[in-house]
Amino acid sequence: MRVIESLLSSIDYTIILASTNNNIEKEKKCIESILARNVDALIVEPTKSAIYNPNINYYLNLETNNSIPYVMFNAIYPQLQAPSLTMDDELGGFIATEHLIQLGHKKIIGIFKTDDLQGVNRMKGFIRAHRQYDTPITPGMIISYNTEDKMDHIIRKVRALLSQFKDEITGIFCYNDAVSLNVINLLRELNLRIPEDISVVGYDDSYLAEMSEIKLTSIEHPKRKMGEDAAQLIVNILEGKIPNAPSQSIVYKPKLIVRTSSGPAKW
Repeated sequence: MRVIESLLSSIDYTIILASTNNNIEKEKKCIESILARNVDALIVEPTKSAIYNPNINYYLNLETNNSIPYVMFNAIYPQLQAPSLTMDDELGGFIATEHLIQLGHKKIIGIFKTDDLQGVNRMKGFIRAHRQYDTPITPGMIISYNTEDKMDHIIRKVRALLSQFKDEITGIFCYNDAVSLNVINLLRELNLRIPEDISVVGYDDSYLAEMSEIKLTSIEHPKRKMGEDAAQLIVNILEGKIPNAPSQSIVYKPKLIVRTSSGPAKW
């Protein structure tokens, strides 16, 4: 968002920022408030993109009337046809899981936020890697959660699995770096060494990845590049340099950043 604001401000566009907190009703209020201000264009991160969202009617009206162009980033509602900037999250989930499997890990917990497409696609990659490497997923190893779930809810499930399977679990792949750090705190509480006893892989390669003495292996998210491209894309559409069409969409390839939180399985 900082990059978007900086780029647009430098060419005399004014940005109005509104946060939905991934809440459908708040998204509705944000859209209504912003459209009432006669804006020229919208840059949108979808709210709960993995489930049907009644607010898509607002975007469909914009498409039908061809009135206000918009682009979406990180995900796009499946019912819409608009330019978007997304990451290949299924490939990211695959690469992260493949990394653990290639290190010899056979029993891996996967933690995924499933009311956003990003989490659903990362889960698909997790499953695909197990299938491709002929490594069965033990029932219960996939933990799913939604935006409203508290972190304690996730950690309780991880704790229960670690208790049930004792030393068998040697790898954990988390939806993002924030979840990873909470998992690492749990592992420390249980006196499990990272990565000697258990490896942890995160996602987004955020500033959190290097906050503690255990540096987090993570999938890189092109945050700055996505911001630059989103701002430039909407400006090019507004100025008539390119058509307002799904063909203008950009998909970024994930990259694994290996640090000290992942290592060979102990057996």
